[in-house]
Amino acid sequence: MSALSVVSVADRAGFHLFATMLRASDYSERLEGAGPFTVFAPSDSAFAAFSKAALDQFLHGDRENLQRVLGYHIAAGKVATARLIGKRIRGVMQAGGDVIIDGSTHLRVNDARVIKPDLMARNGVVHGIDALLLPRQAAAAVAGRAP
Repeated sequence: MSALSVVSVADRAGFHLFATMLRASDYSERLEGAGPFTVFAPSDSAFAAFSKAALDQFLHGDRENLQRVLGYHIAAGKVATARLIGKRIRGVMQAGGDVIIDGSTHLRVNDARVIKPDLMARNGVVHGIDALLLPRQAAAAVAGRAP
């Protein structure tokens, strides 16, 4: 898969909804470019916390909020998990804000567990996670829509 972009790698690894969202976003062209990027891709089941109506509103309602959430899953540079194990670091994300990457026990990004690490792409690396990462600006809006 290393000849594919980070978006295509995420899609082929089973993170279909997230890859579809990225392809429809303002990040699409950038993520097909040279990079490198580190992408934390939420599993399709991570979106199960939303009702159908809430998910539809999230995906199609507030485009600015959606862009903010998507960008909160993308960082500049290519960081494999070997560089994260045993450390606790702050990662700066494309949409602004930062996440806490904690490799002191099980690898976590904020409250999400890394479930498929080190999916290499030609322009970076994808780490599959089990939850959405929500920046402070978007958390209240998204949480208010969860069932």
